[in-house]
Amino acid sequence: MRFCNLFILIAVLLSAAPSAQSAVYYIDYENGDDKAAGTSARKAWKHAPGDSNAQDKAKAVQLQAGDTVLFKGGVAYRGSIELAVSGAEGKRIRLDGNSEGKFGDGPAIMDGGTIINNWQKCKSKEDAKGNKLWKDIFYADVDLDISANFNHGQFVSHRQVPQDKMAPWQRVILCDGAKRLLPIAQYPKPKDNFYPDKPGDFQESPQRLSNNKAEGITTFADAENLKQDDAEFFEGMQIGVHGGNNHVYFASIKSFDPATKKFTLPIFKPKTYPKTKYALYNSPRLMSEKGEWAVEPIDGGKTRFYLLPDDLVKGKPSNIGFPVLQTCFKLKDGASHYEIDGFLIQRYSGGDGAVAIMRHSKRSKDVHVSNLEIRFLTGHAGIGPHHCDHIVIDNCYIHHCPGWTTAVFMNRVNDYKISNCFLIKNSGSGIRHYESKRGHIHDNEVLDHYGMHSSTLNMYEGCDDVLVENNFLNNIITINRNANKLVFRNNVVDSEGKSGINLAIWGSGRTGGRNVSNLLIENNTFINRNEANSWGASIFVQGKASKPTGMVVRNNVFDLIKPMSAEISGNVYIKQVDAKAMGEGSQVEGDYSKLFQAPDKEDYRRKKGSVLEDAGAKLGPPKRTWKRK
Repeated sequence: MRFCNLFILIAVLLSAAPSAQSAVYYIDYENGDDKAAGTSARKAWKHAPGDSNAQDKAKAVQLQAGDTVLFKGGVAYRGSIELAVSGAEGKRIRLDGNSEGKFGDGPAIMDGGTIINNWQKCKSKEDAKGNKLWKDIFYADVDLDISANFNHGQFVSHRQVPQDKMAPWQRVILCDGAKRLLPIAQYPKPKDNFYPDKPGDFQESPQRLSNNKAEGITTFADAENLKQDDAEFFEGMQIGVHGGNNHVYFASIKSFDPATKKFTLPIFKPKTYPKTKYALYNSPRLMSEKGEWAVEPIDGGKTRFYLLPDDLVKGKPSNIGFPVLQTCFKLKDGASHYEIDGFLIQRYSGGDGAVAIMRHSKRSKDVHVSNLEIRFLTGHAGIGPHHCDHIVIDNCYIHHCPGWTTAVFMNRVNDYKISNCFLIKNSGSGIRHYESKRGHIHDNEVLDHYGMHSSTLNMYEGCDDVLVENNFLNNIITINRNANKLVFRNNVVDSEGKSGINLAIWGSGRTGGRNVSNLLIENNTFINRNEANSWGASIFVQGKASKPTGMVVRNNVFDLIKPMSAEISGNVYIKQVDAKAMGEGSQVEGDYSKLFQAPDKEDYRRKKGSVLEDAGAKLGPPKRTWKRK
């Protein structure tokens, strides 16, 4: 009997212990072999499970709950990983980018790009399309067919279009190694060449675009700015036009008439404006600053890059690359119970980004993403969970992703957390939401997201029960259509004089109605609006948006607010406000130096003894640095 009881006890303990089947698989793209065992550093595979290029044992293995796939640090892995298998509760499958530093040096590098090594110096002015700097310009022909991006004959939006219709410089991007993204050739030159699509940097024609639907063309003239007498000067160029609901649309130029200074373009279907703001793109004729480049399709399904390089190594550009792969990690078919940790991910284009959790009838769940650096990619988002539950994104650094790429996009996600992330200078929004519920967004720095139609944080189409606290944010928070039970607490929104609004409630769209209810905005500091925007405010409720119900605004520091449907009290205002918006116990203090500890150093903590010193955020200046845990 005792023996029987002992046997049962041992069986119970074994069933509770981690499975003996859990394995660690080693990946070394430089020196691995898919025929090897894969279970030790010396017998590593070249390819990871889930890579379509995997062969032999690396292809045959079926990942099990509790398994780890460990990538060698310091080694560039050139591939995409798609996984449909799941771990189990308490036994996640782990994709590890050398987080403990025991397999290689530094983080594993997931690299979707390739390096251009066949640069040739232009031998004549004609080689550079007539550019007077031809002696400094190089070109290279590569095996890449992007002709569809030139030949579709349409205007396309600056964001969220299929890969074969993207603007050519969004379909492919040039990177100077780990230094920087290189700017597309453009005229006029933008104030910040990371943002080539800002209408404020465009030139302006006094004419509205003119559509000829019978011929399927659009025309406009600009005699003041277009001085060219050569009709061929604009051949092969693209144009970006401001239109629609504050968007930019790109198309190839059909022709130019020097006599009338008139462009002929594909038909422009979005709304037009009385005056036409536009910019010219993507021709070696426009290259005048170091680092600028252009691209064109050539015969044989190839592509030619032109480059005015920053510097040369042995007489040629060095370490200049572009993406050839679309998505890095993709979880599909409801794949659940994963950890993705410790990677540097770069140079993917036109896909779903660095980490994507795809929509499926069986929702994915329990995915933790941490300690990633993501840079130099275009796609839907750096990290993009779709229609899934129980998602954690922690301590990630996402930066310099062009082509209207959002840093983090939460699409119909429930029960999630985004924390301790450093998101800076991505061309789309910082953190974007659609109908996401029960979230906690805290202790993040979301800075310099000033691309066209971008914001620092947006909450669209039915977001519910989300707490936003302890974040330092630039630009603008936007709430669109319908929302319920959103709490904004102890955040700084510093619009840096670039946006006329700190937090907006818009009414556009139809999905889910337009009811905004139960918003709590307390102990925040919303400042540095663009004062030239006379209709803006620190909190702006669009006229066609529904009046918020159950909205409480208390104990904040604001530049300015206007009358709105809310319970308002205890705020400090920089500007004098309408008496109807003042709120009980609120006061005005127009001197930053009297309110804040060091506003010139982004330190907006309140000074002791200042007016209503408990109002506003108790959040120090942004650190603007990041390191893996």
